[in-house]
Amino acid sequence: MLSLDYVYQHPQDIREALRKRHDERDIDDILRLTEQKRNFSMRIDGLYAALKQLKEQIRVTSVEERPKLNQQAKAISQDIRRLELQNADVDTRLQLQLQSLPNLPHHSVPEGDDQIVKNWGQPGLFHFELLPHWELGERLGIIDAESGAKIAGSRFVTLRGAGARLERALISFMLDIHTREHGYTEVMPPELVKRSIMLGAGQLPKFEEQVYVCSVDELYLNPTAEVPLLGLHWNSILSPGTLPVRYVAWTTAFRREAGSASRLTRGLLRLHQFNKVELFQLVAPEDSYDVLEQMVEHARAILQHLELPHRVVTLGTPNLPFAAAKTIDLEVWMPGLKSYVEVSSISNCESFQAYRSNIKYRASSNSHAQYVHTLNAAGLAIGRTMAAVLETYQQADGSIVIPKVLRPYMGTSLLSPVNN
Repeated sequence: MLSLDYVYQHPQDIREALRKRHDERDIDDILRLTEQKRNFSMRIDGLYAALKQLKEQIRVTSVEERPKLNQQAKAISQDIRRLELQNADVDTRLQLQLQSLPNLPHHSVPEGDDQIVKNWGQPGLFHFELLPHWELGERLGIIDAESGAKIAGSRFVTLRGAGARLERALISFMLDIHTREHGYTEVMPPELVKRSIMLGAGQLPKFEEQVYVCSVDELYLNPTAEVPLLGLHWNSILSPGTLPVRYVAWTTAFRREAGSASRLTRGLLRLHQFNKVELFQLVAPEDSYDVLEQMVEHARAILQHLELPHRVVTLGTPNLPFAAAKTIDLEVWMPGLKSYVEVSSISNCESFQAYRSNIKYRASSNSHAQYVHTLNAAGLAIGRTMAAVLETYQQADGSIVIPKVLRPYMGTSLLSPVNN
């Protein structure tokens, strides 16, 4: 969240940032409410000062004069109460407005279209008709969309046999790489989170319609592991020498995808429930953009180990996620679909989430506490990675060659179609 002082003192910066994001909202209401809040605060402070002075006068005045002064004190107290209620109402409306403002784009973010930064690997040459992963999965008997819909409705799938094993292999492989080679600490957080944690991560109020909620307990199903990982340090000050903090977590993510009109709704590409390995870091502000590039390489390493052609894309300002100051996507080539599909978003949120969650650190024992910078990355989305593996390693007979790095986890080098 942006601080009220910053918004009030730099309204043109906010307007320019919103313009770059193609966000048409007007901040005039925020500025008006801020003026009201300042005026209420000044009047309340003045009344408290007058009440204090009056109480001192009552203490030293004669008994005969006290009833009149007590009446004046009562009237001032009532005025204070009335103004405090009005101020609280203004503050509530102001906080809701501030919570809905997105992060400011970093100066290096391209204004307008996304930019392809680099490509890795060449899409393979196939001399047979390529199939999309959902058809491959059905022939292999490993992706069962029909039973998923029977159990939970559309955009849910059941993985069977080697499909379930391949999903588990990908999760284990990614966790092993990130913990052993990249220095992350593995965490298995709760799948349910409080509203305060969702607000801190920037998921609410912006994405209220996209999340699954247990309304009786006011707990939310995890939409992405960065939320509970951020919650680990909610409302805390990190000690000197703690940073950087590096977490990796495998969680199941739940998203309603309300209103989604994407064409990528078949197979494993846009499900309401999916597994994801998430990378999350808390770092000192001066390090965060170096760490962003580092995390891009950490996520890319998985694609390189799997030998999946992909490209690196810097998102333009209109496509920036709500909480991000800069985002770089990894898009994997899907030969069956003949298109690139996003498999990881790596974002630097700067102090946006830390401010909302009140997460600070001290550089030294006697230094002033300041907000950390937070960064997150999918390392990677499991279902989409599996889809890319199936499409990239398909053979003319419908079998799938297992990538070399996954064979120790799978116990086989080939998946063959189910005999009908």
